[in-house]
Formats: sequence, structure tokens, C-alpha cells
Amino acid sequence: VFKKVPVEIEITTGKLVEGVLNLPGAGYKTRLSDFVNDPSKQFIVLTNALISKEGKLEKKYHSIIIAKSAIIHIVELEQKED
Repeated sequence: VFKKVPVEIEITTGKLVEGVLNLPGAGYKTRLSDFVNDPSKQFIVLTNALISKEGKLEKKYHSIIIAKSAIIHIVELEQKED
């Protein structure tokens, strides 16, 4: 069981990546900061990813893998109500 967390990530190329990060639903690393700071993980996988630069949508991907070394910042976005 996963907790789906919408995030926005700025990467070193100046692009923004918006998507959904699947965090463990219980136990250790259920918080975004715990997951990102885990030294055993070198990559972050996002689903439903949108990549934009300077406000223009460039690409959409079902899933994307981002190297943690390429991340400038990552923020958790608000969950949308159904």
C-alpha cells in the first residue's frame, strides 16, 4: 500500500517536473523528507509526470526516473479533492 504524494521538482536543467511520488503507506519513510534523504536511494520515480520550462508544457510521461543529484528543490503539492 502506497501513499500518493503530488510533488513539483526543479531540476538542474531549469525544468520543472510535476508528478506523483509513491511513498510507503506506513512505517519509516512515509514523509517526503525521509524518502528524499534516504542515502540508499539515488533516484526518484514519478508517475503522471509533466515537464515544463518557463511555464510551457514540454512533455508528458506515464513515469519518469530522476536522479536525486539533479534535484534543486522538491515541494509537496496540495492534494486535489475529488
